[in-house]
Amino acid sequence: MGDDMETIGLLEGLAPEVAADLLRQAQRRTVHADEVLFTAGQPARSVHVLASGAARLMQTTPKGARIIVKYVRPGEVFGSPALLDKFYPVDAVAVMDSVELQWPSELLRSFIDRQPRVAINVIQDLETRLREMEGRLRDLSNEPVEHRLARAILKLIDTFGYQTDDGIEIPFPVGRQDLADLIGSTLPTVSRTLRTWETQRQIRRSRRRLVIADVEAVARVLYEDTAPEPKPRRSHRRVARR
Repeated sequence: MGDDMETIGLLEGLAPEVAADLLRQAQRRTVHADEVLFTAGQPARSVHVLASGAARLMQTTPKGARIIVKYVRPGEVFGSPALLDKFYPVDAVAVMDSVELQWPSELLRSFIDRQPRVAINVIQDLETRLREMEGRLRDLSNEPVEHRLARAILKLIDTFGYQTDDGIEIPFPVGRQDLADLIGSTLPTVSRTLRTWETQRQIRRSRRRLVIADVEAVARVLYEDTAPEPKPRRSHRRVARR
């Protein structure tokens, strides 16, 4: 229980006995890879935190396209619309075996009335997420695909990566379609870029896992002057035949 208190942002700044009390009231359960934690449109009844593992938050557009909003790390709050009696705006799916903590919304609201610091912690988490979303929107509007892909991989390394003999490995499956959905690109474009990087031995695939063999090489991509492919212009003028 001590490890939980050190990593969960919801408990930050609370007196040890207060944090322990809130942690005791959490509903703890083990979830397996690909298990759905909640779905978009479902009434939000609980606030969620991962004690261990990782989860993917994603949305599906009316046309069926999938958008990965983010990957949730241990200690991070998600499902906070439950505090406002709203609906979950995303699907949450475990991407590896994980331990999840849940607090029913009524219980957590009652706790916030006595401990306003908990509300501040939730707001800080939302602020961090807002900054991440602003950064992603900026990347989508200004950066070429290679830069967005490198930035996304570096973020995964920073959040989840661990050292192996072959390089830094992400501990859950991250497919090419996942990366395309994460950076707002297409599967062919992402596949083409990854093939180039695999040929250059910057990354490799191992047991459906993404392994970054040369992190510095991936980071250098951000400083390359990679111009976006020009879009063909359509002319409304009719070309005279000779």
